[in-house]
Amino acid sequence: MRYYWDLIWHFFVANSRHGTHSPFVYDLASCVIYSVSRSKTNKVEVPSDFNPKYRSLLLGILNHMDLKELGYLGQSGHGEALFTDLRNTSADKITKAVRRGKVIIVHEPFLTRKTKQIWQQLVRSADVVVSINLFHFGILIYRKEQRKENFRLRYPFWK
Repeated sequence: MRYYWDLIWHFFVANSRHGTHSPFVYDLASCVIYSVSRSKTNKVEVPSDFNPKYRSLLLGILNHMDLKELGYLGQSGHGEALFTDLRNTSADKITKAVRRGKVIIVHEPFLTRKTKQIWQQLVRSADVVVSINLFHFGILIYRKEQRKENFRLRYPFWK
């Protein structure tokens, strides 16, 4: 029940691309997240068992960020972007990966009370400069050229 309340709350407090004040995130939102015609070419290498419901959008985001490989955090360490689930990964392990320059994709950060607390801890971390909360997944990035900001964007689930 709490999950659905968090989803409704997210919808009301999240912004569209017009609520972002970061050129990087605005461009990402305009060109990929809210784009009507997204490029279907997939240049990102992904594990064969990777198939969340938001796969197409995530691969579009990673393509736009010019990332070539998505791996699992803690399994291979390969990949410029690493996918993780907060139910079985510590915040410390995630912040270490962000410090190493990895883009972290967090699956369902609001699934349980525990995962929500870990997500909030990661967003507050000094190591995470940009966090993008799309409710069903989140993106954690270190960008030295940007000041610390946390973005909540409405996830166009119908895409």
